[in-house]
Amino acid sequence: MIRLQRHLNIGAAVIGLVISFGSGGELQSQGALSTQGFGYPPGGLSTRALGTAGATGEFDLLSARNPAAASEIGNSIISIQGEPEFRTMRFGDVREDSRVQRVPLIAAGLRVKRVGILISSTTLLDRNFSTESPGTTSIDGATIPTLDRFESRGAMTELRLAGGWTWKSFGLGAAIVAVTGEHSVVRTRLFPDTLRFGGVLDSTRIGFEGLGAVFGMNWSPSKDLLVGASWKVGGGLNALRNDTTLRSANVPSRVGAGVLYRGFAGTILAANVERVQWSAMNGLGTEAATAQDATNWSAGTEFEFGTLRRFPVAWRLGYGQRDLPFLLRDLPVSERAIHGGLGVPIAGQSASLDLSVQRSLRRVQGDQVREDAWGLSAAITIRP
Repeated sequence: MIRLQRHLNIGAAVIGLVISFGSGGELQSQGALSTQGFGYPPGGLSTRALGTAGATGEFDLLSARNPAAASEIGNSIISIQGEPEFRTMRFGDVREDSRVQRVPLIAAGLRVKRVGILISSTTLLDRNFSTESPGTTSIDGATIPTLDRFESRGAMTELRLAGGWTWKSFGLGAAIVAVTGEHSVVRTRLFPDTLRFGGVLDSTRIGFEGLGAVFGMNWSPSKDLLVGASWKVGGGLNALRNDTTLRSANVPSRVGAGVLYRGFAGTILAANVERVQWSAMNGLGTEAATAQDATNWSAGTEFEFGTLRRFPVAWRLGYGQRDLPFLLRDLPVSERAIHGGLGVPIAGQSASLDLSVQRSLRRVQGDQVREDAWGLSAAITIRP
């Protein structure tokens, strides 16, 4: 027990290091194609699935994709994930750097007879940024220099209760999804001459609530082949201020499918495709938050190479392409990414540490505006 606790402390320290490394300072500016509209979609993927660029997402029990995968829970499971991202946006000769820290996934589950039950919290959309720019204003006929700051903090979060059941070569699952969260916006105007002029501050906070459901299936037509599909049905989604509904739209629906081949010893090959109806959110905000539907795909592999305390180490590699949901001045934003990662046993089969790194290239039509990002992800998973 003492040895298990020591290994878990090491894993927790790694995640803490990743989180602290990503949160070392304030974002310098919005500086991101990915924070348009209501924000960036992390994708609901576990660190393990991120290592393959999401190619194994339909079969990964921790990812918020296919509830049929919950049937793979053993006796119980607990997982927490940290994920910093470092962005650089270029527009002509202008370069802006920013960074953001997320905890995009927390999950716990257990098995009740033949049914695996998983409760999870995942980030649907993340919108954290700040901008700072000099300006001037006129007071009593005099032109006074100012420093204007605009800061956004918040996210939309999916709370999910999923159940999965397996019978022979078929797996079925269903989940109830509640969308919650808030966005807070703070506008500040500062004056260099603080003795004559006081600062001005204005803030707004908007909350969100919505519902949805997910249905999924997995089928193994042979011992080496697995096929999966899932369908998310979006219900109503409301924007609120002080319990008053300001605007209404719908939670985005999603259809996804994947295939996984495990015919080679210690190696998995996988591919995934999905269609997300982000346009269902149109009307929840202003025209500046216009969303487009997205078609996303990925392919990847996981293979075993080397051992740690007689347990194999899993290595992962993947490539994916996505359409980001929100437009930049009516222009679509696309993302291409190369992913890699590994899974390390830290207490035999009782606990593991997963790590992944992502290199993402985000572009608008004509490459007039470019955003390049490095993402890190670390998760500790315990199976009591």
